[in-house]
Order: sequence, then structure tokens, then C-alpha cells
Amino acid sequence: MNLRPLLRRLSVLALVCLLTAGFTGALQAAGAGLHEATVPVQDRDRPARQAGFEAALDRVLLKLTGDRQVLRDPRLDDIRSAVSRYVQRFRYVDLGDGQPGLEVLFDGAALERQLISRGLPVWGADRPAVLMWVGAIHQGQRVVLGGEEGRELRETLERVAGERGLRLVFPVMDLQDQSAVSYADLAGGFNEPVIQASTRYGSRFVLAAHVQRRGNLWSGRWRLMGQDFQEDYTAEGETPEAALDEGLQRVADALGRRLAIAGLMASEDHVLVTVDGVQSLADFQAVRQYLAELSVVAEIRPHRLEAGQAVFITRLRGSPRDLERGVRLGRVLVPAEAAAELPFHEQRMSSVSLRLSR
Repeated sequence: MNLRPLLRRLSVLALVCLLTAGFTGALQAAGAGLHEATVPVQDRDRPARQAGFEAALDRVLLKLTGDRQVLRDPRLDDIRSAVSRYVQRFRYVDLGDGQPGLEVLFDGAALERQLISRGLPVWGADRPAVLMWVGAIHQGQRVVLGGEEGRELRETLERVAGERGLRLVFPVMDLQDQSAVSYADLAGGFNEPVIQASTRYGSRFVLAAHVQRRGNLWSGRWRLMGQDFQEDYTAEGETPEAALDEGLQRVADALGRRLAIAGLMASEDHVLVTVDGVQSLADFQAVRQYLAELSVVAEIRPHRLEAGQAVFITRLRGSPRDLERGVRLGRVLVPAEAAAELPFHEQRMSSVSLRLSR
């Protein structure tokens, strides 16, 4: 499809706004859920509110950095000391049983800028889903969590996911899933049935876990599998819920360390990003939004729009290779097999060639 006739029909004002708009920061595109938290407070007095701000800030910093160890970094101390500066909105809520809570929304863009300026990791809003295959004992029965099975245990995992900014997907556990993966497969650590059963869901990350009682504690074995890696973790707790909580916390730490952009400042040089397969303005806008939400992209602006191709000028936190790695985590774009040919005056710039995944 040739976009030129379509572009001619756009009003001059709309075209100017589209192609000459200022850089759109990925820091401003992160989902609001990453920048808000709800914490219990003693009362509605000012000291309790200030303590609530600080507790909520730590929860948001945990989501943004992706690793519990980072919370002990002294470079966060001055951010905490000025917590009120980053509060955009707050309100009191009822947490049940007469317990008051404080819901706080922070200025996420400002917090992320502060983290980056200190060389600390930032895990942006573009987060891949994790497919969860979890075997556990629930109400005396051996179950694989999914569908209606083990709903209370799933709620524990979903709560932790909310605290860490994770996206979880559970198998539907229909007849196909039940015949493919059993509790015994998860207890025995057999990966092949899990990997085969996961293909219908299309998740980039697959987690196989098993929790059982060992002596006085509940112990869990966790295996996180990606396209090019496999990592194992163990976690214990006094209850199944506690073991699931700690296990998923460790998985979140591992994902954060792997996927967050750590200690990288936006480079001074511009990088051209060429995307093939852009056949409509809807494609163009979707690609622009997707790129803006990647952690590695600090700023982006449209540069050229041609038949079947869109070109953007970006500034990256890191290298073009980091951008290609980030793109592989999603389903919208993939690295192009052959580099796009650039006009002569653009060949001196660093470039990345991508294409729409269809």
C-alpha cells in the first residue's frame, strides 16, 4: 500500500504535529500501575501519612528497579528524604477490618529520571508475560494452578505480581492442558511436557514450579525458562502461601536483573530506527507507541514515513544492541534480516533495522 496519497489528504496542521512533535520520552509512557502503591497506615494524621508516603515509595521503587537488593542502595536515600516532592496524588482507602490505607500515585517520569541519573536500574512498562505452571497441595489435593484449581494459592501469586509489576498468565487447565502437564511432571522436574504445552500460549518466559511440605516447612522449586536461558531457584516458608510468595519474589528479582536497563545514561548520539512493514498510519502510530514504551528508548521522534517503511530518530539508554534485545521480548517488532538501505546523508549515523511481526 502506497502511503503518499493518504498523507496528502492529511491536513497540514495534523502532519506537522505528527512529524515535528517533540521527543516523546519512554519515561512518560510507563503504565500508571508501576507508579502507584497502597499501604496500611495507623491513622490520617500527618506523621502517619508521611510514613505511608515512604512505605509506598519503597514499593514503587521495587517495581521500577526490579530487584529487592537495589532497595538497600544508599543512592536511594536522597530520593526517600524528598518523598513528598514526587507525590502526585493520594487518598485514604479502607483495607478492611477497620484498617485504613493510603493509596499514593507518584510522578513516575521524575522517579525514573532520578534512578537513571544515579546509574540505577529502571525496568520500564514493556514487560513480557510469564506463563505459570505451578504444582501444589491445596486442600489435601494435588493440583496444577489454573482455571478453578487452587484459586486461593493463585491469589497469593497475583498479589506478589501486583507488588512487583509482573504480568502472569496461568494455563486454563482444560482437557488439553490436563493431558499435557500433570502434577507429577512438575514434581519430577520434567521440562519437556511443560515446554510443549506452553506453545499454545506464546509466552516468552515460562515458569515451572512445585511446592511441597518438607519437615516443618514448605519448600518450592522454581525453574524460569526463556528463549536462551534457564535458571533455578528454591524458596521456603512456614505455609504454602509463604513459599509461593518468596519463590515468585526471587523470580521477579531475576527478571528485573535480566531485563532492566542498569546504569546506562541516554547517549549523546542519535540512532536511526528503521521499521519495515508499516502499511498504514495505524501501523505507524502503533510502532511509535511501542518503541516509546521500551526501557532502552529514552526519546523518540518520527523522521520519515515512506511506502512500507517508517524511520524514527531515537536516543537510547545503551546501545543499538540493547534495543534489539528489548524488541525480542515482545511480539510487535523483530530485528530485520537485512539492514535497510539508508540515504547517503544518514549513513554516518548508528542505525537499527526492524520490521513489524505479522
